Amino acid sequence: MKPEQWIINGEVGTSSKTIWAVMMGAVLKSRKDSWDYDVPHDPDDFSRCWKLLVLFPQWKERLPEVARIFPAWVGIVREWNKLTNMFEGNLKSNPNGYGYSKEMYDFLQTLIDEGRIANGWVKISPSTWERHKQ
Repeated sequence: MKPEQWIINGEVGTSSKTIWAVMMGAVLKSRKDSWDYDVPHDPDDFSRCWKLLVLFPQWKERLPEVARIFPAWVGIVREWNKLTNMFEGNLKSNPNGYGYSKEMYDFLQTLIDEGRIANGWVKISPSTWERHKQ
């Protein structure tokens, strides 16, 4: 499959679409702060990103570009190898073939919080974030 075909025929989620858009130079700047782009929020979201990079392994070394355009990705990009190892380990140990584990989910949540801070958000209570207009 070619990268141009993946967006139509691939297993697409918002976070994998974000990687694809950066790699293809297709980020819509006017929509950059919208819900059109996001990080993986759980192992299922991560699985779509992982599958995209299995299809296009040359993009893995370019992941820092994603964090440059979308600061919320900073921790996820930095910890990509650890997340991949966790996901692949979970795939091997789960007879149903799911890459889910509570440990991976919890680790993703800490990376998401780090990304929110990098993107200008402030945690004002355990489950409430606020971002001031810049």
